[in-house]
Amino acid sequence: MQFIFADDSRQLHPSRRDMRPFVAIGGVHVAANVVRPLSAALDRLCVERGFPLGEEFKWSPRRNTWMHSNLHDDDRRDFFSTVMTTAAAHAVKVTVVVLDAFSRHAYRQSAGPEHDATTLFLERADNAFRSASVCGVVVIDRPGGGRPAEDRFLSDCMATITTGTDYVDMENVAAVVTATSHQARVLQLADVVTGCVGARVAGEHTFSPPIFEMVKPLFRRDAGRTGGVGLKIHPDLRYLNLYHWLVGDDVFLKGWGAYPLPREGKLYFADAGEAAPAPVSPL
Repeated sequence: MQFIFADDSRQLHPSRRDMRPFVAIGGVHVAANVVRPLSAALDRLCVERGFPLGEEFKWSPRRNTWMHSNLHDDDRRDFFSTVMTTAAAHAVKVTVVVLDAFSRHAYRQSAGPEHDATTLFLERADNAFRSASVCGVVVIDRPGGGRPAEDRFLSDCMATITTGTDYVDMENVAAVVTATSHQARVLQLADVVTGCVGARVAGEHTFSPPIFEMVKPLFRRDAGRTGGVGLKIHPDLRYLNLYHWLVGDDVFLKGWGAYPLPREGKLYFADAGEAAPAPVSPL
């Protein structure tokens, strides 16, 4: 049995040239027998850093929280670095789906960008479980909007894993459930991963790059590439060159086609469209 703990994020004003607002959903893949020791290790880390009992950590902590008031700049970066080191030590893998909110949906039946991104994410969850020859459970941070919104979300997920999609039969996702992040350290890890990857894809180049460099080795890979697997940016044919600049892919696979990267005639052929050069990671 495996679990994928997932959370979502949004970027309304990406600084990367020609990138439009997007939604993202990302998750951390954890073997069932690792969930408890990973949670305990993250708990110990929070105690060592002075977090009050029950206080959660987040990529972008709210203003009225202990983390927002007490962990700044290098201290926050060091904390996230230790979080990612802890994740790597527990063999965590990562999948993040980023979906252009103004693009055509990947699936015509999707009710909106969030629904579309979730479907793409569940496809990759099923692929991961199938590759590991297991059935698994996806645990997603409880959506806002109260019980009606949560019920609609779970109903949509159940429809997806029951009927499958055009490309994936969804036979390996046993269930999708929701949980509250402040009660689950591994969901807080998913928040950090998704927030960091979303910020970096959006072009943030001051704080996210060193942590993103620690996430990169954890992305799921297949056939020698991360793009479309551990990191999916929809629509691929608009953003495929970012797979080269962000995760080092030199080929993009689509259907039966293989395209060398960076691909001429597409966005970000000559460069990644950064507002300013990203600093070299000190980590």
